[in-house]
This record gives sequence, structure tokens and C-alpha cells, in this order.
Amino acid sequence: MKKLTLALIGIAFSTFTFAQGKYGATPEDSVTCIESLIYKDYMKNDPALALSLWKKAYKVCPASQVSLYINGVKLYQGLVKGAKDAATQRAYKDTMFSIFDQRIEVFGDKAKVLRYKGQTMLVYDKKKLDLIYSTLNEAVSLGGEKTDAGTLVATMFAVVNLEKAGKKTKEEVVVEYDRLISICAAHKGDKKYSDADSKIQSVAAPYLDCEVLVPLAEKNFEANKADVDWLRNTMKLLKYKKCYEAPVFARVAEAYFALEPSAEGAAGMGNLFIGKKDYPKAIDFFTKAVDMAENDEDKAQYTFSIAEAYLYSKSYSSARSYAQKAAGLKSGWGEPYIVIGDAYMYSSKSCDDGELGRFGAYWAAVDKYQKAKSVDSSVAADANKKIARASASYPSTKDLFFYGKQKGDSYTVGCWINETTKIRVND
Repeated sequence: MKKLTLALIGIAFSTFTFAQGKYGATPEDSVTCIESLIYKDYMKNDPALALSLWKKAYKVCPASQVSLYINGVKLYQGLVKGAKDAATQRAYKDTMFSIFDQRIEVFGDKAKVLRYKGQTMLVYDKKKLDLIYSTLNEAVSLGGEKTDAGTLVATMFAVVNLEKAGKKTKEEVVVEYDRLISICAAHKGDKKYSDADSKIQSVAAPYLDCEVLVPLAEKNFEANKADVDWLRNTMKLLKYKKCYEAPVFARVAEAYFALEPSAEGAAGMGNLFIGKKDYPKAIDFFTKAVDMAENDEDKAQYTFSIAEAYLYSKSYSSARSYAQKAAGLKSGWGEPYIVIGDAYMYSSKSCDDGELGRFGAYWAAVDKYQKAKSVDSSVAADANKKIARASASYPSTKDLFFYGKQKGDSYTVGCWINETTKIRVND
């Protein structure tokens, strides 16, 4: 070790001009710093020696390396875990958290360091609910869309913990949820953010149903009916949970669209008229939403809503047409094929030609349900239920005999469907 130390001292003096400041205020400090930075070699096998050397480096050359702070936190995490009494553990925790603060003072990058600090507090200081949330909240506010996925999840846990402790309202939880999933949505295609979105959804689930959202909207509507941001966020949440039948949804949608005509507002009005079963007006507003939408994701959703409106009004050919357009705007989406399948299945009576026509509608419907789950596993459960329902109406092998057909034969469905499918039986 003597040879290594002498070599390091030699390096310190040979680079003295650049070392001052970063490696200490004086030549003596630089020597002490260089000698002490070998603490990393002992962290695994001799943590006590590593800590002693680390303290010297932390004191004389705090600007030497960012890793000084990262490793300092690790050393104190070990001390916290091994502490034999509460007072000692508290002292170690306080020092550990102060290391994050000192890192910000020396190296900046506040958003990044605060997110590390907040997540560490969530593990090591769970009872400090207010401080944990304020730290993570500041990290998200500073980081914006650059905030890492783990911090978004940690922030959701933190705000829910505050609500459970009576320090946050359910409405505040919902507002925080909306902020966090919006950041996740900005990273479409990134698995880390996709996983974070799922975790946030799971944590927030108890606060995201109509039983919670509707009373909150009713309570706050009068005070916020001229607040565009509040109207936009409230409508977004009510729409997400499909709380269309609640009278307050109509009031929120109408107030929002009056203040800020937009694709989202037009869609809100469309959903309002869906709830009232006024399908022509609903289609009109959804069409406006498509025209005002700024990206294919939104265009797809609004086009799909038009397809649903046509389905509800029993205009099945138009429902298929718009469902196909929606699927073309968003790949890997199964719901449009579910709508087409429904349109086919609901047409079984009108396609009944006295022979196999009505069965053909069921076969064609199952083709679409199978297509739906093949491109989008999230709709598999719904598709399977519908397949089971349609399959129950298949003909028997005996029925086919009278028409000179058998299982597996190709069959072209007539009426408006006009598609080729395969014959199936229920026995």
C-alpha cells in the first residue's frame, strides 16, 4: 500500500495545477484526497476502513467525483441496516440524506438527485410522508417529461400514502395520477414507462371509478366551471372511466366545449349524446373531434367512437367502415375488430336467407373476434366471450348435410357483409 500511496502522491503533485480546487484547497489537501479516494477498494471487504477514508475525501475534496456521493449513500445505507438502536439509526439516516443535498450544492442536477433522494426516503424513512412526497413532487416538477419511470411510480405511492394518512384528498390523488400518466404517455413504446403506467394504474385504481370521480366533479363544478384546466382534466377522467350517464359529465363537457372548442371537447360532447342515445348528434361531434385532432392516436380514438355510434344505431355497414379506418390509424389495436365482429353477429337475422346466411354472419363475426385478439392481447378475454356466444349458434353437422356442405368448406356470406369465411359446427 505504501508504494501505491507514494505513486498516487506523485500523480497528485504532477497534476497539482489542475488538482487544486477539485482535489482540495491546498497541496496537502490534494495529497489527502488522492490517498483517501482509494476507499472504493475497501467498500466490499472492509467497509469500516472504506468509511474512514471516504469521510476524509468528503471533507477535503467534496468536488472531486460524483461517485463520492453515490458511494457515500451506499456506505450509510449499510450503517442504517446495521444500527443497533433507533437514535444511531436516525443519525445515520440524517447523514445519508444530507449527502444528497450536498451533491446538489456541488454538482447541481437537482431534479435527478432529488428523485434518487425521494426514492431512498421511500425505502429508508417511510414515516416521513410529507417530506417524501415534497421531495418527489419537486423532482417531477423540475424533470417534467424527462423524469424517470421509477420516480413516477414512487410519487404515486407517496401521494396515496398521504391520502391514507388524511393529509391529501382523493381529488388531489386523482390530479397527481393524471400528471404522472401524462408523462408516461409521452414515452410511448418505452417498456419502462409502459410498466410504470401499469403500476400507477394499479396503485390509483381505488380512486379511479365513477363512485369517486362523479361526487368529486359534482362537488367542485360550480367553483371551477370557468376554469378550462379543471374542466379539461375532469372531463378526461370521467371519460376514461366512462361515467357518461352521470349528469355532471354533461355539464362538464358543455362548459368545456363552450370555453375551448377542441377535439377533446367535441369528443366529450359526442359521448354526452351517446349517453342520451342521440346518435346522429354524437356522430357529428365525433366527426368534429377527428377534424380537430392533431395526431393519429387521437384520430383513431375519435374515429372508433364514430364506429361505436353507428353500431349502437344499427347502421352496421357504416360501423364497419369507421372501425376499419380506426384500425388503420393505430396498429396493434383489437377493439375496432370487436366492433366489426359485433356488427356481423347482430346482422344474423337480417342476413338470414333461409339457408346458411344467418350462420355465415356468426362465422364472419368469429373471424373478426379472432383477429382482434391476435393483434391485441388486451381484448382477448372479451373476444373469447363473444366467440363462445357466437359458437353456440353454429349449425350442427346434420344441418349442413341438407345444404351439401361440411365443416371447413369455404363460404361467402351474402347481404351487406360480403366476406368469405369457413364453415364451422357446434358438435
